[in-house]
Amino acid sequence: MSTAPSPDPAPVPGTAGPIRVVVAEDHPAVRSGLVALLSSAPDIEVVAEAADGPAALAAARERRPDVVLTDVRMPGATGIEVTPQLRETGASVLVISGFDLDEFVLGALAAGADGYLVKSEEPAAILAAVRAVHRGDAVLSPAATRAVVAALREPAAGPAQAAVGAPALAGPPPQFTPREEEVLGAVARGLSNQQIAEELFVEITTVKSHLTHAMRKLGLDSRVQAALWWHRHRG
Repeated sequence: MSTAPSPDPAPVPGTAGPIRVVVAEDHPAVRSGLVALLSSAPDIEVVAEAADGPAALAAARERRPDVVLTDVRMPGATGIEVTPQLRETGASVLVISGFDLDEFVLGALAAGADGYLVKSEEPAAILAAVRAVHRGDAVLSPAATRAVVAALREPAAGPAQAAVGAPALAGPPPQFTPREEEVLGAVARGLSNQQIAEELFVEITTVKSHLTHAMRKLGLDSRVQAALWWHRHRG
């Protein structure tokens, strides 16, 4: 799975339009800073702000953003609690927090978050993370990655396995196509969709299709969970 991405090169203008983002953060000063940072990027547009969980969900349902950048702890409902509903709107969910505690990292991933960052990340890394999850890639800060690795070292039946969304299989393993196996393995190695496409000599849309089919067979919601499943059952 990917760690926090390195700063992106200058975006190439295109016809797809900017990445539409909802920022959910209960501290006004922090929220304003995030909004200012995201708005400074020519390829990102902040379409709504929210100060609590219910407002974040309402904004996502109304504005249909590409990405929701949400704090892990907010009044009303935490970013973790609303993540499954945010994903139902079609948005990618990037959780950002002042905390790198295991319980928050694992809770966010179990809820289906596409990435987890701490607020101490460099501004360029936050922008790169928004772009990465919008592309369909997964992002974890180094602190979050350490928490996940520690969880994967737990006994197979331990609580950490369930926390990271990689449950033990109740029956025979899913029957993957050879290409689905290749894509899952590449995701587990931390490759982006673009890197997988180049490695397998296929289009990015083909990579996404194989990954979607494999995740559906596993009953998982996010790329991060798929990578964790692979490390648990194939690693």
